Amino acid sequence: MALAYARITSGGSSVETACGSIQYAELGDGAPMLIVHGAGGGYDQGETFARLIGGDYRWIVPSRFGFLGTPVPDGADSSLQADAYACLLDSRGIDRVGVVGVSMGGPSSLLFALRYPQRTTSLALISAASHAIPPRGLVLATVFNVFLHDFVFWSMVHSSPKGLLVALGVPRDVQRELSPRDVERLNAFLKSLQPMGARKQGQRLEQAMSEIDADQIRGIQAPTLVLHARDDTLVPFEHAELAAATIPGARLVPMEKGGHLALMLDANAGARETLLTFLEQHNSR
Repeated sequence: MALAYARITSGGSSVETACGSIQYAELGDGAPMLIVHGAGGGYDQGETFARLIGGDYRWIVPSRFGFLGTPVPDGADSSLQADAYACLLDSRGIDRVGVVGVSMGGPSSLLFALRYPQRTTSLALISAASHAIPPRGLVLATVFNVFLHDFVFWSMVHSSPKGLLVALGVPRDVQRELSPRDVERLNAFLKSLQPMGARKQGQRLEQAMSEIDADQIRGIQAPTLVLHARDDTLVPFEHAELAAATIPGARLVPMEKGGHLALMLDANAGARETLLTFLEQHNSR
């Protein structure tokens, strides 16, 4: 845990903006690209997905409200989070960006594209939520809160990584077919979610942050690509279907297998290529 805390404090920077303090990281050089991390994340998870996607981009990688070094403002919701991205971009002197929303980064990514059409060159959604997730029952809520403790999560990473992957939306039948490189990549991803204690404020916000009016995303004007696995058990495939059916001109690219982390798997390298081609088509210096 000491090493995990040292890792998250050695990277990222915090900047005071018109929307308050925001932690972020930057990597790469090229057309600016905003990547919005999912649950259990922070700027470090955003960096992981930026490197996975690749391309010649200047990746702007914020930590969302309550994750790592970004505090939770009063009245935090996805609209306020979308405004915070705009404030961060202002602080970095960036006018327009492509937006990549991952998992629970979906709602605020959608609202950024909706609220700032003149600043959004493209929108890509990866295994992303597009509307409210149902609240947890009492038993699930209790288990969820236990998992937010550093020791409990560390224990799961080391004693039951396969069970933890199931909880993160990767079915067991998918895990049985993983290549050695897939296993290595997913195990590294699990370890990168530590320390969970530094992410628990954001985790506890996720249900509320997902509560957006899905019908309003009809107003999104940016070219949109939706990538999602049919067997995602964490954010069901119907989130992708709704986004693709509601956003004018959106393109849905289903991944047949892989669960919630499908884009990380070698079997879905073609989907990563499709994403990179989409970004190249709509984003240039």
